Amino acid sequence: MAQGKGMNLEMVLESDSQLGYRNIDAGQCPGCPSNLASKLVMQIVLQAAEREEINVPLIFGQGCGIGRNFMQRSGIGLHDSQCVGLWLAMELRGIERPIVVIDGDGQIDMGLDDVSGSFQKGYPYLHIVCDNQGYSSSGTHSTGMTDPLARTSTRPKGRIDKTERTVVRKQPAMMMKFSGARYTATASTSHLSDFFKKVERGLREGPAFIQLFTPCNVSWGYDDNQSSRITRLGVTSGIWPMWEWGNEGFRRTVSFKRDDFSDALREFLGGQRRFGHLEDQDVSFMERYVTDLNELVDRLEEGWGSKVA
Repeated sequence: MAQGKGMNLEMVLESDSQLGYRNIDAGQCPGCPSNLASKLVMQIVLQAAEREEINVPLIFGQGCGIGRNFMQRSGIGLHDSQCVGLWLAMELRGIERPIVVIDGDGQIDMGLDDVSGSFQKGYPYLHIVCDNQGYSSSGTHSTGMTDPLARTSTRPKGRIDKTERTVVRKQPAMMMKFSGARYTATASTSHLSDFFKKVERGLREGPAFIQLFTPCNVSWGYDDNQSSRITRLGVTSGIWPMWEWGNEGFRRTVSFKRDDFSDALREFLGGQRRFGHLEDQDVSFMERYVTDLNELVDRLEEGWGSKVA
């Protein structure tokens, strides 16, 4: 039996009821989607260990809304190279324990070489990114994942530099598939069944990378009680396509209604102060952006589509 099997889960939880992952608020904002996502990820992972489907996991990471006082942390932008080091150390000692990293999209910007290089090593860990499209804990600076035309502290007009260029969002889940990931996906807490299936699959099919849609009520500019609404609108409007890409191929997991997304997109944009400066031509640009993004997903499904239903 591998070391770590059957270890007492109380060593990684903080309560007698073994539900410590529900209390990782760490002073977070009310209604924080990243905080909810982190709790759900840990619930899925630790319950899998309770069922003895996996050994007791190592879970660590950092980021705004991700339980900074609960989880172990590594250096900024260096989580993945730490995973490789942990795997090598455990391999030498005959220890088999799954590793799960939860961090934010800023970590991907700061450590893109770290994550892509680590995935190329092929060690079977799960990396989950809570993507709130900004460095929210340090003043809402833009990241490569920030939506086009979204206003941030470093992009007050929603555009880049004096030329007022627009840029599209980086797609790290796609990038990681070509960096050695066995399984990649996008997900959202607004679609829980899809979310749970993808995290469970990521645990089985590492190295895996899951990019979670986690709006930020503070930096995006909406009321705390609107988090679930904004999260769901991100999916139904098509600005956050939902898909997975495993060894059997690429497939959408939530359909996109290309003839009926405009109203949902306008409601999504209108519900956030970061898009409060948009004019009619800007909304038209965002509609074209969503259409182009989903055409890319369609082409991937056509060219790399799943061989199974």
